[in-house]
This record gives sequence, C-alpha cells and structure tokens, in this order.
Amino acid sequence: MKIKQIDRTRIDPALWIFILYLAAAIVLYKISPAITGSLILGLYLSMIIMVPAKYISKIKFIGEKLSLVISALLVFSILIFTVYQIFPIIIEQASKLLQTVSSADISINEIIEYMPAFVRDAIGSGVSTDSLSGQLSKLISAVSQYGMKYINQAIPKIPNIVTSIVIFVIAAAYLATLKPVVSRNLWRFFPSSTRKKSIQFVKNYYGSIKSFIGGQLIIAMIVGLIVGFGMLIAGIPYAMFLGFLAGVTNLIPFFGVIITTIPALFLGIVEYGLWGVVRVAVVLVIANQLESWVLSPKIQGDRMELNWFVILIGILLFGGLFGIVGVLFAVPIMVFIKEFWIAYVQDAFKRL
Repeated sequence: MKIKQIDRTRIDPALWIFILYLAAAIVLYKISPAITGSLILGLYLSMIIMVPAKYISKIKFIGEKLSLVISALLVFSILIFTVYQIFPIIIEQASKLLQTVSSADISINEIIEYMPAFVRDAIGSGVSTDSLSGQLSKLISAVSQYGMKYINQAIPKIPNIVTSIVIFVIAAAYLATLKPVVSRNLWRFFPSSTRKKSIQFVKNYYGSIKSFIGGQLIIAMIVGLIVGFGMLIAGIPYAMFLGFLAGVTNLIPFFGVIITTIPALFLGIVEYGLWGVVRVAVVLVIANQLESWVLSPKIQGDRMELNWFVILIGILLFGGLFGIVGVLFAVPIMVFIKEFWIAYVQDAFKRL
C-alpha cells in the first residue's frame, strides 16, 4: 500500500482559507455592524471573564465551570455598578450647573473682568460688550440646536442599541463557556493536508490574544490610578470613581480617558468654573499622553513584539475604518497579519 505524499511545492491551502474567513468577517461587519460588532465585543469581554476565572478555578472545590460563572458575575457586576453610578452623577451635576447659570446675575462686563489680560485687551480694542453678548447668545443657541439635533437622531436608534446590548451580554456570557467545544472541533475548519499546522497557528494566535488582554488590563489599571489620583490632587469631587470609570472603560484602548471626560467636566465646572475645566483637562491630557506614548507602546509592544509606532498608526487606521471595534482589535489584527505573513505568505513565496 502506497503512502500518499504531500506535495511540498504546493502552496498551503489554509492560506486561502484564512483569507476567506477574514474577508467573511469584514463583509458581515459592513452588512450588519451593530450585530457583528456586538458579537465581537462580546467575544472580547468573554476573554476578559476568563482571566479572573483562571485564578478562581485554583481555589479548592471550585471547578472550571463554576469559576466561569463567578467570574462572569463579578465582571458584569462591575459594569452594572459603573453604569448605575455614572448617570446619577451626570444628572446631579448638570442640574447644579443649570441652577447656577439660571440664578446668576452677572453682567457681561463682570465676565470680561475674569478673562485673561490679552482677551480683555482684544475686547477693549474694538469689540463692544453688546456685540459680544449677542455673539454669546448665538453660540448658546447654536449649541442647543446641535444638541437637539443629535438627540432626535439618537432616539430612532434606541431599539438597535438595546438589541446590540442584549446580544453583547448574551455573547459575552455564552462564548466564555465555548472554549472546550471550539477546541475539540477546530479541525473541521481546515483542509486535512495541513490541518496540524493550521490548528497550531490558531492556538498560538489565541495565546497572543490572551497576552494582549492581560496587557490591556494592566494598562487600564494604571490609567485608572493616574486619573483617580490626578483628580484627587486637582480637588475634583468623586475623584476615585472617575479613576474607576477610566480604568473600566479603558479596557477599550484609549476610550477610558474619552468617556471619563463628560462627567469629569461637569464636576470641574460646577466645583471651580472655568478653572475646573482646566484642572480636568490637565489630568486627562496627562493620562492620555502617558497611555499613548508610554504605556501602550511599552506594555503591548513588548508583549506583542510590535513597534510602538506601528501600534499607534494601526489603532488610528483601524479605528477610522471600523470604529470602536477597530480600536479594540487593532493590535490583535496587526499581530494576526504579522504571524500570518510569517507562517503562510513567506512560506508561499519560497514555493513560487
């Protein structure tokens, strides 16, 4: 009986299979970004759930399944607590701000007195206070119109948003339990001739993704501490909660600082007026720049073996193409491209 020999000059068919799967994922995302994005984010959160589950499972009498349940409850509790706390704070501070503005009896001249000298000089050199007052009124009116416009645009999208959230939660909870099933059936997705290499490639890449998530958890924790203590030093109320919020939301790279901006600005304005805005801005800019130029390049660059500049450009590029999902998976996509190129494309070049 003759043993079938594998043609060593033939390009690995798995190369085209991987490209097909990647193309299908992009097409699905373009056709239905809300549902596909929710599934991808759910997959990401499910892998976050696996991180504490790994350590919980080491406790005596707690098996793998129970550790996943405990970890999922812990992660979802943190998310619910964050959402539950942030909206009352925003509403409370917005209410205080409106009361302050509506009850203030300050003339335009008194406002000008608090402005920097170069602004007062510019106003005094030819701009009347009546004209300035009119411009401010127009600005406030324009801001109000834009606000109502975006609110009206958002209202019809509420059902889709709710659907996306439900899919996201279910996907995160369910996908965390599917690892053994996927591992057992991975062989079904690749041609038999090079199946062993394909499965090993997927497993190695999965290990890289786990390393990426571990690095992002470290970055999120450091960013949360920077924002929390920075706000505390700046005298901003709810400083530790703002740090907690920045840390939780920074599991999506660079979004922690952006999302924290809204409640932080409300708190800064109500507490210190314009100086509060300056204080908040200084803290958030420092946190953002440290993450962009130090933390992400150093931590993720070392873990993923990618140049820090490539990481920065990749996040900007994929964020522009795919939004939040692109920002979240920019580094994993670049790692996939690098490892896929080495394992399959370069190998194909050698055979041509």
